[in-house]
Parts: sequence; C-alpha cells; structure tokens
Amino acid sequence: MQTETLSLRISKAESRALRERARQEGISQGSLVRRALRAYGVTPESESDKTGYDVIKHLLGRSRGKSKDLSTNPEHLKDYGQ
Repeated sequence: MQTETLSLRISKAESRALRERARQEGISQGSLVRRALRAYGVTPESESDKTGYDVIKHLLGRSRGKSKDLSTNPEHLKDYGQ
C-alpha cells in the first residue's frame, strides 16, 4: 500500500477526543481516522477488513418462495436419517 501524509488543523477538543478514542480502541490515531474515512464512504473498504458476514450478507434472506419451516415441518423430515 502506498501512503501519503495528510496534515490538517483540528481543535484542541477534537484532538483530545481523537486521542482518547484511539486509546480506548487500542489503535493509533491514524488507524482511527482511516476507519472513519471508510465508514464515511470516502475510501473503499479493503477485502481484508471484511468479516465473513460482510462477504455473504447480500445473499442472506434471498430464498423467496421457498419453505420457511424446513427444520420443523414433519413433512420435510419424514425420510431424514434413513
């Protein structure tokens, strides 16, 4: 990853809040700012930051028209285990 340095002016209160939040999260201030940029949609989320749920969430709840009671309806379980 190629990086660049960004300098910006923030108030003392913002600086304190940033420092405190980064300390609470156990990450650097730069990591916290990068996380905020991703959350705000300024930078794309890298694949390595995604959880398994993030990768498949677009597939969940997509079985329209299918039976919703496959695990409890005796009709679907009559030959199970044989």
